[in-house]
Amino acid sequence: MNDFFSDFDKVPKDEWVAKIEADLKGKDPALLHVIDQIEDLEFSSYYHNEDAVKENELPGNFPYKRGMNATDNSFRNGKLILIKNEEEANKKALKALNSGADLLIFKSTLAVTDWKRILQNIQLEYINCQFVINSKNEFTYLQELLRNEKNVQYNIDFHAEQFDLSDLKTITENFKEKQQRFCAVNGFKIQQSGANAWQEIAFCLSTAHEYLVQLMEEDYTIDEASACITFNIGLGSNYFLESAKIRSLKMLWSKIVRAYSPVHTCSYNCHITAVTTHVNKSLKDPHTNLLRQTTEAMSAVNAGIAGIVILPYDIFSSNGESELAERTALNISSILSEESYLNKVIDPLGGSYSVEKLTELIGEKSWIEFQEIDTNSGLFSSETRKLFVSKIEEKRELRAQLFNNGEITGIGINIYPPNENTSNKWHYDSSYLGLTPFILEREYKTVNT
Repeated sequence: MNDFFSDFDKVPKDEWVAKIEADLKGKDPALLHVIDQIEDLEFSSYYHNEDAVKENELPGNFPYKRGMNATDNSFRNGKLILIKNEEEANKKALKALNSGADLLIFKSTLAVTDWKRILQNIQLEYINCQFVINSKNEFTYLQELLRNEKNVQYNIDFHAEQFDLSDLKTITENFKEKQQRFCAVNGFKIQQSGANAWQEIAFCLSTAHEYLVQLMEEDYTIDEASACITFNIGLGSNYFLESAKIRSLKMLWSKIVRAYSPVHTCSYNCHITAVTTHVNKSLKDPHTNLLRQTTEAMSAVNAGIAGIVILPYDIFSSNGESELAERTALNISSILSEESYLNKVIDPLGGSYSVEKLTELIGEKSWIEFQEIDTNSGLFSSETRKLFVSKIEEKRELRAQLFNNGEITGIGINIYPPNENTSNKWHYDSSYLGLTPFILEREYKTVNT
């Protein structure tokens, strides 16, 4: 292969920077330096090859920030089915499968759920299914009902109110031989609560590490334990930062797993389902939401994930998800895969000086926070969790302040709001670790009423 760049003289960084500053035509060069108050990060808007991270990494190699896949960047197109009525949920699931979904995530809001009715005519052997478990009885029933299904994952969040860490010990015996993922790490809800990128990653690392420790205490090997863990990651609006966040998680998770000397390479796999959140969505401006959902999904896909779930922007509204929002959300993933071919190129952002630098910066902040949490007995300790939640609350307040001052803008919310009125309201008040979902449109309206 010819070295194309050998035909050109290398430009030293100081000459390159001098040219950039000259092009500013008298404006302050400090404008090119970014100070992100929400993320507590400082970085340049440009980087030179002299700033490159000196690593020769290939996909499928440690530390796996470029992913485990060495042949393609395939991902599953997911659909969340919120069960309010069994018959309607079954219709939604079948419709989603016929519209391009190959991953279904079921979450029941009913006190008693007729799962046989919901799963009628759904051929589980050909798709992947995840079940968000709301109670121990629900888990017992589903496991018996689906005992012969191989493509099933049970998402049990041991931070949820219905569970605690002691429940993990009573459930482990069901999974040692089957090697199904069941320990869910819910970074999505942390991001949806207003946390920044490295707080979400630190939460994921701490929770997943505690799962590892508990499983190994139940005589799981590190290889068996790591195969039981799955991550749900929330997606924000900062395009490159979100990609860097996911790459940081994969890199740091492999660092934790390596400390326990796994036998199999697949044990380093960071199984991620990325989910779009509602922090920046607007019930009044659906067209801008479509652009937000698309770029957020691209951030995740470019970083490499197992599955993507683009939530209809109005799924957590008083009117519920509209047919149009439901259809467009599902179509975005299909277009990115089948028309844009983002499923073909592995880690297309890898090697970018800026993205690599962001990955490094987020990784450093995440690791420091993880170590502090770990030193203080982990997030399953009430005192440590209380301190961690207080840090997220600080970021929530700062986000609201910057947004209401106009320092952070959201089209259709605090700038260029649409003229038409809507009776649709946000109806998403379930709390997580004592934190309610943080939605800028709702926060902006509350402050300015």
